[in-house]
Amino acid sequence: MFPPLRQISRQGLDRSRAAIKFSTAHSGLLICALFLLAGLALAGDYGVNQDEQRQREIATVNLNYILGQDPTDNPPLKPSDRFYGVAFELPLLLAERLPGMDDYHNVHRLRLTLTHVFFIIAAFCCYRLAYQLFGNRLIAILALLLFLLHPRIYAHSYLNSKDLPFLSMFVIALYLLERAFRRDTMAAFALVGIATGVLVNLRMAGIMLLPAALALRGLDLFYAPAWPQRKHILLTAGWFALTAGLTFYAVTPYAWANPIAALATSLDLTANHPVIADVSVLFQ
Repeated sequence: MFPPLRQISRQGLDRSRAAIKFSTAHSGLLICALFLLAGLALAGDYGVNQDEQRQREIATVNLNYILGQDPTDNPPLKPSDRFYGVAFELPLLLAERLPGMDDYHNVHRLRLTLTHVFFIIAAFCCYRLAYQLFGNRLIAILALLLFLLHPRIYAHSYLNSKDLPFLSMFVIALYLLERAFRRDTMAAFALVGIATGVLVNLRMAGIMLLPAALALRGLDLFYAPAWPQRKHILLTAGWFALTAGLTFYAVTPYAWANPIAALATSLDLTANHPVIADVSVLFQ
């Protein structure tokens, strides 16, 4: 009626081995899941960042522009505020309109939670990138923990909706870029192009990824043995650049009227930001 004790022991051992194999193969995902659960509990412990209200106002102006509302209804902004990308702030603003968001305490906690969730997604991409580059799960886990446990970065992963989404998007874009070179398909290069367009919107410094990726694709072109391979490389490189440009245009309302002028002005502002001119940064 009952299986022999040896058979029960063997079944238990097989289950243990399967559990260990599963946890090893999905160790990065499990670590990120644990940090996510902890993050959801900790989100309410952080206060209001001094830039939070300004970021919400910038998103409000852009949303009103998209909806074609009267510009006189917009909150007052500094001239330089128009150059801040809203690819992350607009979704946060739209999330504030969900049911139950009638109290600012709930709005604030929602903003912190979504910013942190985006950071955790980037952390998993960091793990996957390290694993693909080194082929060693321990090195990948070490990279993941270094990324997650940096004190300043971890704190800002809740309350900083300006710089941390840019950092997170950069890591995601790097992972997708490595994936695109590995898979070498039009779809993979389109996906990293979309990520790059969003990255440039979040911070103009993200534009450095575009020429870097094209330069690497140029090396592939140099070493390609025949015309069919060269043709494929040229097509994927052009598709990547095109999707990056179209995505940047789509998520940057300020650029809709004149994208070339908006890009040039934003680059100039990045190099000569008014805060840099007015504030002294002391070192040592």
